[in-house]
Amino acid sequence: MAKSKRTTAEPMDGLWLRLRDRFRDLDPARRGAWLRRAVVALAGVGMLVLLAIGFARLQSRVYALERFDRPLALEWVGLPDWLALPENRRILDRLAEQVNLQISDRLLDPTLAERLGQALSAPEVGWVKAVERVTIQPDGVVTIQCAFRRPEAWVRSGKYLYLVDEDAVRLPGRYLEQDCDTTALLIIDGVRLPPPEVGAVWRGGDLAAGLKMSALLRGRPYRHQITTVLVDNHDGRADRTRPYLELATDRSGGGRIHWGRPPEEEFGTEIAAAQKIALLNSLYRQYGRVDGNHPYVDIRTWSDRVVRPASEPAEPRPGRLLRG
Repeated sequence: MAKSKRTTAEPMDGLWLRLRDRFRDLDPARRGAWLRRAVVALAGVGMLVLLAIGFARLQSRVYALERFDRPLALEWVGLPDWLALPENRRILDRLAEQVNLQISDRLLDPTLAERLGQALSAPEVGWVKAVERVTIQPDGVVTIQCAFRRPEAWVRSGKYLYLVDEDAVRLPGRYLEQDCDTTALLIIDGVRLPPPEVGAVWRGGDLAAGLKMSALLRGRPYRHQITTVLVDNHDGRADRTRPYLELATDRSGGGRIHWGRPPEEEFGTEIAAAQKIALLNSLYRQYGRVDGNHPYVDIRTWSDRVVRPASEPAEPRPGRLLRG
């Protein structure tokens, strides 16, 4: 063991001796300049060490001040009107949990804003389309502004309903039908594909067609009378003689509107979506009901009239109507 130490020390001793000899061989002027540079370098290193120690002590004292040591508060800014409603407060409460602002988080943490923004940007959060700004205010309030995904419709899959936005992105949650009775959103029923993970796009032309209908009916005076967009026969996959899309209404005993092909997909075989909307407007003005208070109306082919049952019709297909 001692032999190993001597072997290691001998090269170091030789290097030191060579450096000492070279320094002695320098003329006095160069030797003085070298010493001055060495002193300046050592002084610079010493200053950096002292500054680092001083900054660390100053930081600890600043963090200990009451205004920097208190827990931070979270505040949402620029909320859309629908999300500011009291009944949607649960969404913000859930988002606050996912932000994960800790009691140990401090105002002067330089990584805090980035960490909070990344937490909200995760796809599984679902409600956030984009994080626009995270600001740490001097008073300890963390303000967050986001672009949110607005629910466009319910989608039925099995015994549950799921929310999607206008881009068919699945939003958080899984609901029973009785949990959705008080909302003003349409139900899209009959989609083939199962729901994706939260934050992912729900694929399928049938759902895309249902969302087109939801957007087209939004804001119409009779919108509240339409409960469901039925897409089970989308593209005539079940029966090409039946309407590709139907609208179920809240008429007592059941009501149907035979809409037909999705908007912008009539291809000359049916009247355009704008003409169909004009017919629905006429029915609503004349009867006070978009279905004309008939078990069904067919608006696929005639621009000047609608087709109604000539006599008492057969009952609508079972299991597809919501209760009125």
